Amino acid sequence: MPSKTYTEEFKRDAVALYENSSGASLTTIATDLGINRATLHNWVKRYGTAARTTIITPDSSSSASVTDTERIRQLERQVKRLQEERDILQKAAKYFAEETNW
Repeated sequence: MPSKTYTEEFKRDAVALYENSSGASLTTIATDLGINRATLHNWVKRYGTAARTTIITPDSSSSASVTDTERIRQLERQVKRLQEERDILQKAAKYFAEETNW
């Protein structure tokens, strides 16, 4: 089976998705994108900024309440992450659609 080649843009988008997904592991992101975990790990080492955003989600045992401003920030980060995921999946679909045209 021939090895797959990915564009640098796809690699950078995958790394950005990982870095902006605070609750997701390398394995989860790699599985969602259909790539090997080790491949994503190598991309993170090469293209990563070492800055992984964290989203604070209050649990039931937390006595501190989340202010509206904090909640808006969390939702904005979540929207950004979801938009990145969508963009990556659209690019992947386009890439694989072009690959299957014989």
